[in-house]
Amino acid sequence: MRLRDAPHGAKRIGKHRLEVTWAAGKRLFEDEAPYQEGDLDGVRWAYCGYDPKLRLHLIFKACRPAFTGALLDDVTGALLPGGQDVLFTTDQQDYVAYEMADGDTTEILKVYRRNGEILWTGHNGFTSADNGSVVVAFHNLHWNSQNRLGTLAVPADGAKPFTITLTPNRSGKWNWERKRPAASPGP
Repeated sequence: MRLRDAPHGAKRIGKHRLEVTWAAGKRLFEDEAPYQEGDLDGVRWAYCGYDPKLRLHLIFKACRPAFTGALLDDVTGALLPGGQDVLFTTDQQDYVAYEMADGDTTEILKVYRRNGEILWTGHNGFTSADNGSVVVAFHNLHWNSQNRLGTLAVPADGAKPFTITLTPNRSGKWNWERKRPAASPGP
């Protein structure tokens, strides 16, 4: 049971109340009726674990319209946006959180600064404009050595996969850039 992973304790203090203790206090997460039982209405919280290197607790949140989460900072008690899954850069300054919206064809990716400031939001793949079907799926999402989010883009039509990297431009807008092969040296 993951509740035991919490360094200062985490427990259900009732069927619909989750209490997580951080270094200097406690945080209460209360489910909301009808508790995701039978349909997707209401809110349900679940403790997913603790990362001692990041000093963060991951808390899952199921609610309409999305399956998402939160990060509880064990040092400050701050509650940061999270997701079903969270992946940090090697320098721990940025992270990507995965959410799944009800009825969506792909997960939603959200890139944040460590303080919770959102930098970018988009799909975990490229979708068609007309019906939202996935035309390019992302595989092996990862942070590269320059702390840029990279992935293998796999076209649904069977075309050759290619590598792309999420990069901010000079105006601050983020775009996926295709990695171009290095030019071969001339004679």
